[in-house]
Amino acid sequence: MNDDNQSYESPVSCVWPLVTVLGAFLLVNLVQLVSIVKERQAVTQTTTAAAQAIGRYKTVSTKLEELAKDLMRLSLTNTEAKEIVTQFNIQMNQPTAGAPTATKK
Repeated sequence: MNDDNQSYESPVSCVWPLVTVLGAFLLVNLVQLVSIVKERQAVTQTTTAAAQAIGRYKTVSTKLEELAKDLMRLSLTNTEAKEIVTQFNIQMNQPTAGAPTATKK
């Protein structure tokens, strides 16, 4: 009868190493999941910031282009405006196929 008691104790002692390995595996996967979620949030924030920066760039670019056009028109009649255009070499590029009109300084 002693042999029967020993055989029942043996499988129980094998459970703890398996539980430990499974626990470690779950812990590693949990850490990786948290890391992935944080990276995804960072990518989302970066994408949002980039979209806002592009919007600001378009606004500034449009206003600068309008300002340059006004300055070029004004330079036809005003000597001070003509001096500014000449000094900073402001000119309007001819639009190319598919490209927006741009001003160069």
